[in-house]
Amino acid sequence: MTQEEIQEFKETIAKNIMPLVQNMTEEQIKNTIMNVEKNNPDLPKGFGNMLFEQIMILKFIRKSQQ
Repeated sequence: MTQEEIQEFKETIAKNIMPLVQNMTEEQIKNTIMNVEKNNPDLPKGFGNMLFEQIMILKFIRKSQQ
């Protein structure tokens, strides 16, 4: 991914995914991502891990700003 694509990915997570997962546990988030990967086999390998990492980073940042 280019730096521009990475930035767009992070912005998409912050805008569209964080409102849904902000009150979920890590386990709930992992299960949701696993279901998405299972139902979308053409996603790139490692996408779920990358998504989970970004979600957890954003959750940590938001909690520390409160």
